[in-house]
Amino acid sequence: MGNSTGSMFYAFAIFIGLYLIGVIGYQLYKLIRKLLNK
Repeated sequence: MGNSTGSMFYAFAIFIGLYLIGVIGYQLYKLIRKLLNK
């Protein structure tokens, strides 16, 4: 039981990490485009 819960938590942590990377990357992308458009 503890093993399956641990792997589930691990998968959830990876999902959160990828989501944060995507959000931050998108914000940086918009900022860079705004700077280049000047």
